[in-house]
Amino acid sequence: MKKFSILVLACAMIAFTFAQTDMQGSLDNLQLGTLSMIPVPSEMEKEIDPDTYIIGVGDQFLVEKLHDMSLMTLPVLPTGVIAIPGTVSIPVSGKTLTDALALISEKVGPYVHVSLYDVKNIRIPVTGAVRHPGIYSFSAAWRLSDMLGKVPLRYLGKDFEIHILSDDDTTIVNIYDFYVRGNKESNPYLRAGQSIYIPFADPDKECVEVYGPVMTRSFVPFINGESLGDFYRRKVMMSDVMNYEKMVIIRDGKQFHVSVDEMDAFQIKAKDKIEFISLAKIMISGHVNRPGTYDFIPGHTIIDYIAMAGGVNHKGSNESAMILRGSEKIRNPMNTEIRRGDIILVKRSVEDIFIGEISILQFVSMLATIASTVITAFIAAGSL
Repeated sequence: MKKFSILVLACAMIAFTFAQTDMQGSLDNLQLGTLSMIPVPSEMEKEIDPDTYIIGVGDQFLVEKLHDMSLMTLPVLPTGVIAIPGTVSIPVSGKTLTDALALISEKVGPYVHVSLYDVKNIRIPVTGAVRHPGIYSFSAAWRLSDMLGKVPLRYLGKDFEIHILSDDDTTIVNIYDFYVRGNKESNPYLRAGQSIYIPFADPDKECVEVYGPVMTRSFVPFINGESLGDFYRRKVMMSDVMNYEKMVIIRDGKQFHVSVDEMDAFQIKAKDKIEFISLAKIMISGHVNRPGTYDFIPGHTIIDYIAMAGGVNHKGSNESAMILRGSEKIRNPMNTEIRRGDIILVKRSVEDIFIGEISILQFVSMLATIASTVITAFIAAGSL
C-alpha cells in the first residue's frame, strides 16, 4: 500500500511538471510568436467612447483565447461580420462598440475575451473648393482639422462654412471656431458614410482685398458680419516687417485708419481693401559701398548703420553724414538717436571736394607749380 501511494505521488509530480512545462511553452509561444505579429495600433487623441463609436469594416479586434493562451487580431470583414475561429460569424458592423462586444461575448462564451484593438480607415468624398477633389482615405480617429491638413484648399474656399453631409442630415462647420477658440464641437470626428463639401466664395459679395506685407492672397473670403479683429486673427499671417499697430481700410473711395484697439469694433464689408502697413526702414544713401534700405534695429547708432551699408567709400566720410527726418536736416548726428524712417545721407568729404581723385604727391606738385607761377609773376612784375 505504501509503495502504491509513493507511485501515485510520483505520477502526480511528473504530471504537474509536464503541465508546468507545457504552460511555460504556451507563454513562450505567446510572447515570442503571437505578440510579435500584432501590429501597432493607430495613434489616438483620447480613449474611444464605446457607447458612441460605430463599428465598421476594417476595425480590428484583439481575440484572447484563455484555454490555450493564444492571441490574434481579426478584422471586421467586408460583409460586416467578425469571424472568430471555432464560433459562428458575428454581425457587428453598424453597432456601437458596447453593443458589439456584448453580442460577441454572448456568442463566444467566458473563455474567449475580445476587445477593440485598432480603428478602421474610412473613405470620404471631398469636393468643392479643393485643389484635387476626390475620395480620400482617413483614419476613423481623425477629426476634420486632420483632413484639412491633408487636402489643400483653393484660395476662394470658404473653410469657415464646411458642409459635412450624411444620409440623414447636413452639418455646417466653422473650423476657425476650433482654431481660434479651441471649440472641439466645431472640429468633429469623421465617420464612414459622410462626404465633405467646401463651397467657393463669390469675389464680388463675399471677399475683401488684402495688401501689404502679409503672407495672404489678395482676395480673401470673409464671414458675414465679421469684425476686422476676427478676420485678422483668423486669416492674416504677419510678416516680420508688418506694422500691426494700424491698418488702412479703403471703402467706396474713403480711407479709414484703424488701430489695434479699434479692430474688434470695425466691421468689414465686401470689396473692402485692407492695407497693412510695412514697418519703416532706414535708408542709407550717398557715398557708402552698399546704399539701400536696412531694417531698423533699436539702439543702433549712425556709425552702426553706415557699417551695415559696407562703410563709406573713398569719397565719403563719417563726419560728412547727416540725417534727413521729414523736412528736418540733422547735421553732426553722431549722438542723435536713430528713428524708424530716417534717411542717412553720407556726403563727400572735404578732402574729396578739394582734392578729388588726385594723389597727395600730385596735389603737392600742383601747389608747387602754382607757387612757382605766382613767384615768377611777381619777379616779372618787379623787373618792369
